[in-house]
Amino acid sequence: MTQDETMISVRNIGKRFGSVVAVEDACFDIRRGEFFSLLGASGSGKTTVLRIMAGFEAATSGAIFIDGRQMDAVPPHQRPVNMVFQNYAIFPHLNVADNIGFGLRKLKLDPVERRRRIDEMLELIKLPGFGDRLADQLSGGQRQRVALARALVLQPKVLLLDEPLGALDKQLREQMQVELRALQRSIGVTFVLVTHDQEEALTLSDRIAVMADGRVLQVDTPAGLYERPCSRQVAGFVGNMNFLPARVVSQDGGSARIDVPGLQTTCSISAERLARFGSDISLAIRPERMTLHRERPADQANSVSGVLHDRMYLGERTQFQVALDDRGTTIAVSSSTTVAERLGSIDPGAQVWLSWSEEALIPLGND
Repeated sequence: MTQDETMISVRNIGKRFGSVVAVEDACFDIRRGEFFSLLGASGSGKTTVLRIMAGFEAATSGAIFIDGRQMDAVPPHQRPVNMVFQNYAIFPHLNVADNIGFGLRKLKLDPVERRRRIDEMLELIKLPGFGDRLADQLSGGQRQRVALARALVLQPKVLLLDEPLGALDKQLREQMQVELRALQRSIGVTFVLVTHDQEEALTLSDRIAVMADGRVLQVDTPAGLYERPCSRQVAGFVGNMNFLPARVVSQDGGSARIDVPGLQTTCSISAERLARFGSDISLAIRPERMTLHRERPADQANSVSGVLHDRMYLGERTQFQVALDDRGTTIAVSSSTTVAERLGSIDPGAQVWLSWSEEALIPLGND
């Protein structure tokens, strides 16, 4: 990534609160005009990184550059960023127009230009004609749009979003995800989102930094994180995953043979994919990459029998739990409900078969 392409550069950022390490050696770049997410569980350090970007926290070590300028000595109000919080922070005593235009007062704009900017924001957030409404007359989604408009009206180079949809119900949150992504694409401002919601991060982001215990584990596209996680920790956090112990038994040129006791099979995997690991590894496979059959599939090279332990209807998908052996190895299998209906009724305790492709197996270390 060239300097011209980079909007934010996080260089070896560390943050301590007394003896507690909140962030440790965080290092990544965010592209100009990118929708970038910091994804992690509570306590992972993601919000601390965002607050350091905003200037609300000072880093213990390292530096942050925004648009090529080091921010260490720049106070929050002079940084080319603005922030949207989870609780909206809408002023209840002001109407929508005054809430949006609150930050414009320090710019000393003439009334015509101020009104033009506010009306432009109302159009952008799809609330034209709402300028005279009070905050308590708005829905949760409308309040969040007003908070976005108030942050964007100052024309920041970067918009920081701290769990902005966390207070919304599921249906409204999904609607706002679509609107937020469309808004970012239309204005081209760099968005940095903090979230613990994997689905939200995968839906919205161009790239994602997965964090845990104050460390950045992997920075990649949504597809890259999902299909090529770099560690068991990332694989287990992004989406659902089955893990099986395995052992590399031989290597011949570019191919390695792997014994997978849980699948009662030996399979081949590219030796290149195993280069970082020793002989004892984990194999990961997504539930949707396994296929359930009533009988042994004649046309599948990789298959194993098991006993159906449970079946859960989840609307669009049906999830099965299949016990593979008497040692307690259980595999989750996810099928579209349409495919599951074709299988018909299968009661717990029935024998079933699973199949998979070798490309679906992801080799990982045991860290």
